[in-house]
Order: sequence, then C-alpha cells, then structure tokens
Amino acid sequence: MPPPDATRPAPGAGSPHDGQHEGDPPTGRRSTDLERVELYGLPMIDAESLDPVVDAILGPQQEAGDLLPVVVTPNVDILVHLDRNRDRIESNVFSQARYCLPDGQPIVWVSRLLGRPLKARLAGSDLFARLWPLVVEEHVPTVVVASSEQIATTLAAELPAAGFVVPPMFDADDEATIDRIATEVLEACREVRPQLVLVGIGNPKDARIIAAVLDRWDDGSYPMPVIMGLGASFALYLSLVKRAPEWMQRRGLEWFHRFLQEPRRLFHRYFVRDLAFIPITFGEWRRVRSPR
Repeated sequence: MPPPDATRPAPGAGSPHDGQHEGDPPTGRRSTDLERVELYGLPMIDAESLDPVVDAILGPQQEAGDLLPVVVTPNVDILVHLDRNRDRIESNVFSQARYCLPDGQPIVWVSRLLGRPLKARLAGSDLFARLWPLVVEEHVPTVVVASSEQIATTLAAELPAAGFVVPPMFDADDEATIDRIATEVLEACREVRPQLVLVGIGNPKDARIIAAVLDRWDDGSYPMPVIMGLGASFALYLSLVKRAPEWMQRRGLEWFHRFLQEPRRLFHRYFVRDLAFIPITFGEWRRVRSPR
C-alpha cells in the first residue's frame, strides 16, 4: 500500500466520536438536519460546508418525505445529461436523492442569479476524503463498488472488513451487466449488512447501478444503507488521478484542469455538449420567475 498522501486526512482526524470503543454503535451526537434548495428539479443540499452532510450520512437516517437514502453529486455535465435523458432511470435517482450535493461551482453561481442562492459548492471528491477516514476509524460496515482492482485492494488495506465489488468494463446501456453488478452488490450487502454502499465507477453508471440496487432491495431485516454515487472520488483520494490546485477549484476551473490532462477525450464534453447548460439555465430562470 502506498504511503498516505499529504493531502489526505489521517483516519479519525476531527472525529466527533473520540473515545468511542471499537464496535460501538453511533452515539447519536451527529445532527441529521439539512436545508435544501430546489434547482433544476433537484433537491440541492444548502450548507456552508460538508461537515453537516457527513454528520447526516453517518447519523441515524430519518424519513425525508419521498427522498431516498442516496447521495449524488450533480455538476454541469451531469445536469446536461439529465436534461437530455429525462426518461432514463437515473433521473429519478437524482430527483429523489436525500443528499443531492451541488458539485459544480457554476451551479452555485447560477443559484444566486436565480434568486435561490446556495451557500457553497459541495464536491463529491471532498466528501469522500472527509468521510472515508471516519468510516475507517469507526469501522462503519461498508460495501464498495470500485472501478479497478488497484482501488479495491488499496481501500481494503484500510478497511479489511468492507465488502468489495469490482465490475468488468461495461457500457452504461448494458442493462444485463448492470443487473449482474446489482446482484453482486446485494450479495455483499447480505454478508456485510452495511451502513454505507459507496459506488465509484462514473456517471451515469453509478446512478444506474444505484437504481438497480434500489429496485431489487427486499431485505427488511436491517435498514437500507445510504448508497453513494461518487464517480472518480476514490481515484482522486488515492492520488491515482491528479486533482486541480486549490486556486483552480475555488475559481470553478477544476473542469479545465481535467481537460488539460485528457484534451482529446474531454474536448467535446466541455466545449460542445456542456454548452447546453446555458439554455437549460435560461429555462430554469423562466421557471423560477413564472407566477405560481
């Protein structure tokens, strides 16, 4: 296992459960109250930092209307994808997610122009970097769906009791393979009885795997875990993919850093497809301004 990266917090750092014995259940000191702002048809979490989000995810799960115990992290590219695929199953995953985090800085900027301001960007990669050390420190029962054996092996070294599923390469429209992956996840859940299921393949595969697991969940013997779609967060946490410097993140330029690393693959996404965010936002502006 490679030495921890200097940017990764040490397991247990800042844990509100200091002094809690191994195997003890959560003490209940974590708050589960979160504010939400409805934007682009999604119940966006409105928080100044990720701290209350981490507390809510690791705390006792409470009913939140029709919202499901799911974490999603929409950015500009994902919003464009959802707008073009409104009838696809991932649209329901995002619109019904209990923890819908505004991952893209442009979403935060636009929220202010729309008169529904979000306090801050809440990035999925930052969430995993905050959450995973606590999961390791507190031995939270967890199932991980990883995109490679390397990622699974490295994370397993930190949390050996976790269950791991490593799917083969597959197309997002390959429903048969997604169904097989969901079967493996459910089998791992029956063995581990997790509090968390972390899916880190990428959009829209994460959402389609989550939807398949939710659709087939029939185990009433323990509460449904919180299922999180985290994309490339595992690779970023393990420094397998280089993240943008902080100054680029603060200025909403993380996408440009990624483009510089893979210009041929990402040119069409960022400079052609994602331009649709402009008319989508104009439509959202008209919607929020229209009389009720």
